[in-house]
Amino acid sequence: MSRKRSRYRPYGVNPTAHLVAIQGASLLSLDDRTRWALTLEGAIAAIRTATATEADWRTVFDAVNLVEQLVLMRKAQDPAGLVKAAQDASMAMLDRQRATGVRSARSSELAALSDLRAAWVALMDGITHSERLDADMAVARRVQHALAGGIPGAKLVEALA
Repeated sequence: MSRKRSRYRPYGVNPTAHLVAIQGASLLSLDDRTRWALTLEGAIAAIRTATATEADWRTVFDAVNLVEQLVLMRKAQDPAGLVKAAQDASMAMLDRQRATGVRSARSSELAALSDLRAAWVALMDGITHSERLDADMAVARRVQHALAGGIPGAKLVEALA
């Protein structure tokens, strides 16, 4: 009597799975952090010259929200209050632009954004790729929650072109 043949066939192993895990555990490189800082610098330069587009404002908001989330996750530290200062400066500029149509920024507002950009590389030091991805996803969830009205007192801002 012969034994019934099993239908089980093992699946092949994905050879790139370990590469994804290693990259997620690796720290953000200086090149990555510098590239993001330069992107933020370009957006701030556009705000400085009153030529900021919606994409420039989105870059600033994304940077501020990302650093704020990393601070909330206790992955980064902001003892100088750069995040709050950048948020306040952005809100003041956009509120003034909506009220008066003036696209220029005050020097103190530009200084707050420039301080955040200058500290960007240091704030992102010690952050892994997976922590940045987790922070990005947490920011997206928080924005969706706020858009649904689930965060009382949250002030939602649409970037002006």
